Amino acid sequence: MTISGAGIVDGTYVTAVVNDTTVTLSAPTSFSGNNRTLTFGKTFTEGNRAGNAVTENALAPTPIAMKAAPQGMYIFSGGKLSASNQAVASAGTAISQANCDGVRWKVKWLDIEVTPDNYVWQYLDDAVAWAATNGKKCGVDIDAGRDCPDWLYAAPYSAQSYTLQDTVVFGQSTGMRIPVPGDPVFMTRWQKFVTDFGARYDSNPAVSYVIIAGIGNHDEWNVADGFKDTAALGNTLAKVNAWKSSSKQIIDFYMSVFPSTTVMGLPVPPFNPSNAAEDPVISMREVSDYAANTYNCHFAYSIAPLQSSTTTSNSVAANEVFLHWTTNPTHGETWDLASSPDDFNATLHVALDLKIRGMEIYKQDFQNAALQNFIVGSGPYAGEAGGITPRRADMLAIPAPTPCPTSTPTTTPTPTPTATATPTATPTPTPTPGPTPAAPTNLTATAVSSSRINLSWTDNSSNETGFKVERSTNGTTFSQINQMGANVTAMGDSGLAASTKYYYRIRAFNSAGNSAYSNTASATTAPTPTPTPTPTPTPTPTPTPTSTPAPDFALALSPSSVTVNRAGGAGVYSVTVTKSGGFGAPVALSVTGGLPAGCTSSFNPNPATNSSTLSISVPASVAKGTFRFTVTGTGGNPTVTHTATAALVKSQGK
Repeated sequence: MTISGAGIVDGTYVTAVVNDTTVTLSAPTSFSGNNRTLTFGKTFTEGNRAGNAVTENALAPTPIAMKAAPQGMYIFSGGKLSASNQAVASAGTAISQANCDGVRWKVKWLDIEVTPDNYVWQYLDDAVAWAATNGKKCGVDIDAGRDCPDWLYAAPYSAQSYTLQDTVVFGQSTGMRIPVPGDPVFMTRWQKFVTDFGARYDSNPAVSYVIIAGIGNHDEWNVADGFKDTAALGNTLAKVNAWKSSSKQIIDFYMSVFPSTTVMGLPVPPFNPSNAAEDPVISMREVSDYAANTYNCHFAYSIAPLQSSTTTSNSVAANEVFLHWTTNPTHGETWDLASSPDDFNATLHVALDLKIRGMEIYKQDFQNAALQNFIVGSGPYAGEAGGITPRRADMLAIPAPTPCPTSTPTTTPTPTPTATATPTATPTPTPTPGPTPAAPTNLTATAVSSSRINLSWTDNSSNETGFKVERSTNGTTFSQINQMGANVTAMGDSGLAASTKYYYRIRAFNSAGNSAYSNTASATTAPTPTPTPTPTPTPTPTPTPTSTPAPDFALALSPSSVTVNRAGGAGVYSVTVTKSGGFGAPVALSVTGGLPAGCTSSFNPNPATNSSTLSISVPASVAKGTFRFTVTGTGGNPTVTHTATAALVKSQGK
């Protein structure tokens, strides 16, 4: 018998090959020596074969209970594990503190699978063991995206790659190579790696969660959100669909090999909204809703850019976390090092308001004695009248989400021995659930612009957890687009196509199930606004000639704000020149104020006819802050001058 599978410890499932046929064996009772000789609790004899199937002597999988989802305060460790940055230094001294619940370890795929099928697990093994030694749980994040090994792109694999041009990742904006979304070579190799990753760590009790990677260019899901990069990877529906399809497959990879571990996603829009073929928020939600609807609370929502100013209104990721806290585990990661005790305190308040149960805090902040009271203590503090509440205790008190159903391991399909009668599918007795909520009624849809429809409805129940909102373009095939909280009776749906009819229906839900659907309501968005034609002058005894509009232009910047991380990088904006009244001259562009010292700017082209790209180079020495700057455009004869403003945000984030 040949044994395969890394990380063989008590309680794991081991894949074995018996007479050239793969079977699944359960829980070894002991192992010994460097070669890990196994002794099983049952003696296996040679199985009979029918084609490629074993017909006897293979054990069927037994149900696997989920490990507890992460809760409390976790260290966001410094850097990624490697020979030069090992566990003790990466976690720092906070790992031994009583108020520390765990640590998140980060590793690059290229540092583990250095050559195909040859793994260096040493630094991650040591890190997981170090967490366990200190009585802590840990999360594991092995990044693909920009951290794929070079051999993936070389012969004989030759995976398709793309080099990012203007997507900023941790201060680096150009030259990073990522797999093209959906590339079959990448998908095959990443599935194999994730499978081996799961075989090694799913059964380890110290590992409380793993982070899905391979969807974005790092752990978050934004794959190419620069203007130029979206034009290359997200400018057609076929490309967007390739990203969505491959993302769902990657989620399936993780779920199948981590049946007892919380699998965590960091949903953010994958592309730039100004030139993506589909609203990136809709693309993101299709993937995250797939994960939540398919895998229930096995899937956890997390937010990385969490700071003191974060709200559900200004952060799509924050809104997703808050929408799903009753049904899924929730997690967060601070965006910046704390700029002050007040900033740290406010950030923890935001986490609690969003119902985040597990919080990753930068190692440096965890070790800062001046901030400890905000985690564990209560007492007087000048910045908050009446003292402070221990945030960790508040976080641990947030109710758990709806329990997940017990899952079974999804190993290589195990042939069924002599059929054992399966009990009638009766759910594990829980307290008899209350009734499903009453269906909402009086749903109305009102188009308020060419891209937005407002919905309102009557809430007829008092026991709903929330409402599921579905949309259709044909009145027949609906898909869920949002999930609203209890007692909510209105919602706006934006990012819609002009002159398009949309159909909506909603239903309430709670732990007992879904209500019936409401009535279906529809509305048609307005046409794209067009300039109002000059009205024909009303005839008068002495007709007055219609005035001809003077040649003019308007200037606009998009997006309204760009963030550059602490290592510096480039902020990229699109400048649009909209001409009217026969204005035909080129427009000379310049940045006339607002940028911090050390920043340089350039336009391409300049002067511009209809549009230009503004690039602002931001060195690492620029201090953290938000800087509003002005772009001035000048042209024509006589000269016409207009301005537009935008913001440049220098962050101290990772």
